[in-house]
Amino acid sequence: MVVPEGYVPIFAFSFCPPSGIFVQLGMYLLDVVNDVVQIGTFLYHRDWWFAGFMSLFVFVNLAGTIHEMSKLSKLKRFDLLGEARLCVTRGVLTDAWQMMLACERNIEAPGTGVMGPYGATLLQLTPLQAASCLFGLCTSAKAMAEGRLQVEVSTGADAGANALKAVRPVKAVLLSAWYWGAFAAELAAFAVASAVLHPIITVPGYLLGGMANGAAAWWAGSQDFLQVAVTTFFTVGFAMVGHQTKSFLRSRASIAKGPGFIPAASILLRFIAWAALCFLDLPNGLLPLGSLGRPMGLPVLREKFLEPATASREALACFTSQFGISFQPEANATSMSLTEEVSFGACSWPAAGELSTPSTIFNTCLLLLAMVLVPIHICVVVGMLLLNPIYACAADNLPLKEEVEAKQREINAFATQNEQTAGQHELLSSLPD
Repeated sequence: MVVPEGYVPIFAFSFCPPSGIFVQLGMYLLDVVNDVVQIGTFLYHRDWWFAGFMSLFVFVNLAGTIHEMSKLSKLKRFDLLGEARLCVTRGVLTDAWQMMLACERNIEAPGTGVMGPYGATLLQLTPLQAASCLFGLCTSAKAMAEGRLQVEVSTGADAGANALKAVRPVKAVLLSAWYWGAFAAELAAFAVASAVLHPIITVPGYLLGGMANGAAAWWAGSQDFLQVAVTTFFTVGFAMVGHQTKSFLRSRASIAKGPGFIPAASILLRFIAWAALCFLDLPNGLLPLGSLGRPMGLPVLREKFLEPATASREALACFTSQFGISFQPEANATSMSLTEEVSFGACSWPAAGELSTPSTIFNTCLLLLAMVLVPIHICVVVGMLLLNPIYACAADNLPLKEEVEAKQREINAFATQNEQTAGQHELLSSLPD
């Protein structure tokens, strides 16, 4: 059967992106291994709470993935490699594979993405541990962005994200990039604000997001507005970017109806509040009770993030100014060669206060992500509120909805035809000669 126009069928492997389903499977397993490394980091530092929370998210994700894939798969078992082969045969992702990705995007990625970077700011990291935590933040943001795009399409039409990518490829790429940056900004900002202040101060920002989602549902006349708010408390991704804030397709499900300007306002308010609170001076914390009595505010921001950023900038400036390569000729009776010598002068790796060099670099990366991506995200949100009536007021876009659903029907027919062709081939190959 002819491939639907604009659709890229699932294939096994390629060196060029999109790199195929086996590369996706490899990245999925690498992310699981990285989660184990982060848990090991917290266990090594005897930080039992963070290790416990991350283990809980990983275990729930694994249990849900095994159960749901075994139930949905035509193989009637949990078999990642076999399921990948089925996807290649169909040219379209199977329901079981999509469920595996959904579990990762909605359970594992938000949980580890929120806990890992913040917990790492409290530790003295090794280079491997710092790289693992930074990699975990990036992969969590990517997974959450992919999940958000799938939710946006599936709640607005009877279709999936691949159908939108087929009919609006450029806009789908731009939307994915924005979501990736938005979630990276959220995770980095939460880590910085929680380290400077305390999670008991920053977490209410996401509770406010849940309340805003519920208020938007109530505004639209939904009877499930309380369910919307409570659900958002446990699915932090919706608290981060909003439940009703859709860019292309208005939500058709009653649970997600409502104007987007209410949750969008909570996004802006959360970032502004976090930024303002970080510049307060609270030498005695909030209360003389456990970690609530630790120093908070500007002195901590300066010690944990501003000074490491300054040290990293100075080290980078030194490296770039002192970097040099010299070539010295060496000759003997039969040949002549050049020896290469790389020199960085008197430069040293950055370190600030009591922080190790990896911790200094890691904290600098978190601060840079927050300082660069949060303002960009805020500008995009404001622009969407002013220029996109679907995002701000839940306006309808029936032509795009019908186009996406028609493309999804083509994709489904393509997958069915491939399955039938593969079944006929297997039947013929099993016949005796």
